[in-house]
Amino acid sequence: MKRSIKGMSVVLTFAIAGLVCSGALFAQDETPPPTKEAPEGFVSLFDGKSLEGWEGNDKYWSVENGCITGRSTEDNPVPYSTFLIWKGKPVGDFTLLADFRMVSGNSGIEYRAWKDERREFGLNGYQADISAGDIMGILYGEALGEIIAMRGESAKYDKDGVKTIEKFGDPAEIAKSIKMTGWNTYRVEARGNRFTEYINDVKTSELVDERASSPKTGIFGLQIHPGPPMFFQYKNIFLKTY
Repeated sequence: MKRSIKGMSVVLTFAIAGLVCSGALFAQDETPPPTKEAPEGFVSLFDGKSLEGWEGNDKYWSVENGCITGRSTEDNPVPYSTFLIWKGKPVGDFTLLADFRMVSGNSGIEYRAWKDERREFGLNGYQADISAGDIMGILYGEALGEIIAMRGESAKYDKDGVKTIEKFGDPAEIAKSIKMTGWNTYRVEARGNRFTEYINDVKTSELVDERASSPKTGIFGLQIHPGPPMFFQYKNIFLKTY
């Protein structure tokens, strides 16, 4: 997600991030989930050993303990939103599964994405956001509207680009099903112009996008965000196309 969030949301998010870094807010589950076989109909996008099939800046991306790991430090900061980009062909309708752990900072899974040539390893597209606190589970859109749906919201863009929002759940109640700095599983579903995000099988956000600019196909990427030192991991990334 970009740094365009304003007001109390930014204050809350970075306050939480500071507490997370100090270990004062959430207990951390450092043990990765077991390596899983791809479910029936799915293919694995990560071999558990290397970044084969992906491309990104190796200053920030590595494989540690069988996990794709994003890391920045005070001595090695991220200057702008950059991605570890899946090198496969663009896909349309899909289900994506990914285990993830956020220790500190801000990441996200970019989908129906396209490369932004103005940035090295830059992407634009929809994003299943990952950041401890009120940002976790929102639906973001780089070059598609920024914050589209907060946790517990279903958004709709009509053909003229007018957005409406309906609430389907309480964000605090949904958050109870999420380990903010432990291991969770994201499920992202794209069917035509409907996009639905789940964490641990609980729906977090949704969008119906009737705009002509809504991408019909795209690739995937994992984000590392500019800001304070960040550390997060991914494992067991599986894709099913339709």
